[in-house]
Amino acid sequence: MLLFRILLIFLVFTNIKLLFSIDNKLNNIRFSDNLQSKSLRIVLDLTHKAPYTVFSLNNNPRLVIDLESKSEIKKFKNESIYIKNIRTRKTDQNVMRVVFDLKSNFYIDKHFYLKKNEKNIYRLVIDLKLNNKSIVEHKEKITRKESKFIITIDAGHGGIDPGAINLGYKEKDITLIAAKELKNILEKKKKLKIFLTRKDDRFISLRNRRNIAKKNNSDLFISLHVDSLKKKTTRGTSIYTLSEKASDSITARLAERENKVDLIAGVNLQDVDNEVASILLDLNRRETKNSSSLFAESYVNIVRKNGHRLLRRPHRHAGFAVLKSTDIPSVLIELGFLSNVNDVKLLTKKKTRLRLLLSLAEAIELYANKRRNFN
Repeated sequence: MLLFRILLIFLVFTNIKLLFSIDNKLNNIRFSDNLQSKSLRIVLDLTHKAPYTVFSLNNNPRLVIDLESKSEIKKFKNESIYIKNIRTRKTDQNVMRVVFDLKSNFYIDKHFYLKKNEKNIYRLVIDLKLNNKSIVEHKEKITRKESKFIITIDAGHGGIDPGAINLGYKEKDITLIAAKELKNILEKKKKLKIFLTRKDDRFISLRNRRNIAKKNNSDLFISLHVDSLKKKTTRGTSIYTLSEKASDSITARLAERENKVDLIAGVNLQDVDNEVASILLDLNRRETKNSSSLFAESYVNIVRKNGHRLLRRPHRHAGFAVLKSTDIPSVLIELGFLSNVNDVKLLTKKKTRLRLLLSLAEAIELYANKRRNFN
């Protein structure tokens, strides 16, 4: 009986190994343009039903598909009026990335596999819905103003959620003042367009904050906060990016505290777990997470260069709900600590607060320029 179990385990692992060693090949890419509905169907012909991820990028409209495949890179013919170019590259030994540069903004309507046909070919189908402008209209109306780098600034907390409170100051008030001041600084830059999630003292759920950024077609989402700890000596600014696992116990508690704010207003969080699970799975495979980290590194370097106080290990990560956007690089910035007397002075005096915000604006402009060059 023991020998039989050992043999069974061996066969299971052997089959798993064979399964993952399958050499999936992308044979062809086909297109179906629908001028009347302004939609596009893309069909990828594959030898196997391989795992994949698909996502869109709004800045210079692109559709990106990551396929599990060991195949060599090959060129594909573009037969769609909606597509400017098709690019392929290997992001990993077993992952092929196919990028479609589109002529207009779009959204992914649906994507799915069809059963293999009589030639044993699996077809991965991606349906896109374009904006309500024709390609000609789109080309005529593209201006420098429309191609601005879009940033949504989120003033943390608000309304019935005051955030941290100390020495008569409330986090929600400081973040709102800082958000408005940062907006004023950035609006002087011609190539940037700025939105706020809130302009006054009101409560907005974490999910709606993300939705506002998405509605604005944001290229970057920044959520401003002020921290508070029992340890009064802790001070300095820090920046947080999304991760399934927290970088440390303090960050984990901070994320837990921030994520609970929706409960104050009785927001229904019933489906958050499923949403978070799928989003985190996607984020691990797409450039959103890397782009968020790229901005975080720029912020830390510029703040350090300009002589501001940084928290020890200033770039940290955890599962902040407000950062869980599928396709927008997102960061949460703690400007300082209300629990520290020196940070309170820095945050409540306009002159010292503006110095820190100017450094943040410098990091934003640097990041925006890098993204433009990359795209």
